[in-house]
Amino acid sequence: MISPSLRGPVLALDASTARATVAVIVSGTVVGDATVAERSEHVEPLLPAALDLLASVSIPLSTLSAIVCGAGPGTFTGVRTAASIAKGLAMGLSIPLYAVPSLPLIFADLPPGRYLATLDAGRGDRFVSFGESYILVPEGKLEALAAESKAQIVGPQTGHWPHIKAAASLDWGAPVELASWEPDYGRNSAAEDRRREGAAR
Repeated sequence: MISPSLRGPVLALDASTARATVAVIVSGTVVGDATVAERSEHVEPLLPAALDLLASVSIPLSTLSAIVCGAGPGTFTGVRTAASIAKGLAMGLSIPLYAVPSLPLIFADLPPGRYLATLDAGRGDRFVSFGESYILVPEGKLEALAAESKAQIVGPQTGHWPHIKAAASLDWGAPVELASWEPDYGRNSAAEDRRREGAAR
């Protein structure tokens, strides 16, 4: 939910999955949104897509009052890139940065109900959330968890992708500390695990 102290437009972006999204929010209302083409290199056009969206709704970059970023978990490269862009814009414009968890973006705009939001965590696991926090669950146990919790599974595999425009209905909390904030990757990348295994030998 937008902070009452934010009078100007807000740029929001998320790249937790292969389908990155951007949105412009003014006074709690989404005035424009876009989805970046679904491909593995989607992080490259994320900033141009955000700038194009601002231009399409006639909002200069210099008038932004804040940035909102999907904070993960999700794809390592996507989450990291979105966070880097968000931090760079916030620092360059001297405006606050708010971080929202990416999993609730899947069901924030869905009708009231009991939902189990899930994203691929790699290595046969899923990130699973009923709210803001999440757990790591083996793929094979997902259906049983949903049945036990009487919840409907939602995620890219059911056609429900996280979209940052849903941040307009979420509580952003306090702005993050730009110098120290890092997104929630959920787990190390495979490359990072290999690097650590090599260093331990």
